[in-house]
Amino acid sequence: MRIININGPINSGKTTVSKLLLKALPKALFVEVDELLSDEEQEKLGFSLQQGWQEKTNRLDCLIKSEKDKNNYQNIIFAYPMTENLYHSWKTWEDDKSRFIAITLAPKLDVCLQNRGTRQLDEWEKNRITEMYQQGYHNSPLADLIIDNSHQSPAQTRQQILNFLQKIS
Repeated sequence: MRIININGPINSGKTTVSKLLLKALPKALFVEVDELLSDEEQEKLGFSLQQGWQEKTNRLDCLIKSEKDKNNYQNIIFAYPMTENLYHSWKTWEDDKSRFIAITLAPKLDVCLQNRGTRQLDEWEKNRITEMYQQGYHNSPLADLIIDNSHQSPAQTRQQILNFLQKIS
């Protein structure tokens, strides 16, 4: 089983590319991590933004472990920004039957700050994107593959990932 994290800053194309991979990979599951805890539930639980992020990753961890036990999928894909701590936590999913793969989408900052596709960025998101670049989300040394997808389509990015996955299989 491959457990594939599509990493990158906000608006880098993580979800779009993940959904394209879902269609291209056999026996695949896509987990939308942001949907593991709704804004309403986060508010009801009284979680801060950081506590909400922690709860989402806790729920992701439980889901991945459960799916590994069920063994229904060859590929589990999730789109979520990766910190060093998360990387080390997610690497623990590896065993003799599972491999964790971190792929980072890294469009240029000026591209990432633009409204891409149907997404309309607000000021908070633009500020957070800038912070994420300052924090290195776009160039993690822990990534197995970093893709500058500034000037390629999501389909081209998907194909680059598929080519990479084929080489490492």
